[in-house]
Amino acid sequence: MIRLRDSAAVVLAGWILLAPSIDCARRGLQRETPLSEWEHLDSFSSRESCEDFRATVIDAEKSDSENVYVERYSYSICLQDDDPRLKGE
Repeated sequence: MIRLRDSAAVVLAGWILLAPSIDCARRGLQRETPLSEWEHLDSFSSRESCEDFRATVIDAEKSDSENVYVERYSYSICLQDDDPRLKGE
């Protein structure tokens, strides 16, 4: 049996799109940094909408394979906004 409190928490949790920062000095991505240091690019109400947006951006920019933003979105991830990895501990 699902308690009402548990189901409400699921409804209230949002999704965020995170991507590694761009290191302009080295002209690359900071992929090795912890997720808590990645940039929050956008917020979504569901994982599906987050993944759809991510895929749309990658598809729209894929003709320019030298574009660091294409690489950035290919490494981006969708996470629930309460994911413990975002706390940086």
